[in-house]
Amino acid sequence: MAQESNKIVFRASDGNTVRLEHRESLPSAAALAKEYANAGYPDRYAVYTEKQTALSATGAALSENESENGLYVSCILRPSIFPSQAGALGALSAVAFASALEEHTSKNIGIGWVSNVYCEGVKIGETSVEGKLDDFTSYEYLIVSFSVKMDEKNFPPRLTDIVRRVFEEDSVSVSMIMAKTVLNKFFAVYRELKNPAKHINAYASRSVLLDKKIKFIDDGKKKHCRVVGINRDSLALIVEGKDGHLHEITSPSGVVIPNKI
Repeated sequence: MAQESNKIVFRASDGNTVRLEHRESLPSAAALAKEYANAGYPDRYAVYTEKQTALSATGAALSENESENGLYVSCILRPSIFPSQAGALGALSAVAFASALEEHTSKNIGIGWVSNVYCEGVKIGETSVEGKLDDFTSYEYLIVSFSVKMDEKNFPPRLTDIVRRVFEEDSVSVSMIMAKTVLNKFFAVYRELKNPAKHINAYASRSVLLDKKIKFIDDGKKKHCRVVGINRDSLALIVEGKDGHLHEITSPSGVVIPNKI
């Protein structure tokens, strides 16, 4: 039997309409959004849940009968952009996500690389982007996803209780308010995708990896290094090896970054 859903329509921060569908639980919000995208659902149709049963907010697979509580939002985009212009979308989505989460906690949210989010040195979630090209010059769709594990330490109940009292007359759940916050922050930066410089600066300034020791892969071997910065043009991670040489890492598979730093 299909799970019942709750849907709302709202005007996002950039003035455009967003359709937001809530499910009590899902194996993966991103997987459902992808299914919808292939079925022809429109631009800015988003799904979210507070419980995932197949994939953790930190990217790990969940075992059978295991679930995770948090906020998991995935939105369909049908943009008129070239593939080369989508390169900054991951960084911009991370900036928007960090900013949105800080509206629901008193703690600072930082960004790892490429688009993981950290709270007090611990990875609590991530953003991801996947797309389908309809030819070599345009997208049939993009799906941007936001996932964060929620707990009382980082997201105190007292904050959500205040929000609940304010909005209870409209029967709007706290999770829906948070989902709307995430999407509003995202669309505020998304509209500047073709000119992302200021958001890239914000991305770099939120980095939690600067001066941290991690490992990078060189000739198939893991080697210790220190993070010295981010290339603001290519978004490559710049690390310094023990020999003092600098390396630019362009793929997450080229580094080993711990979930706690």
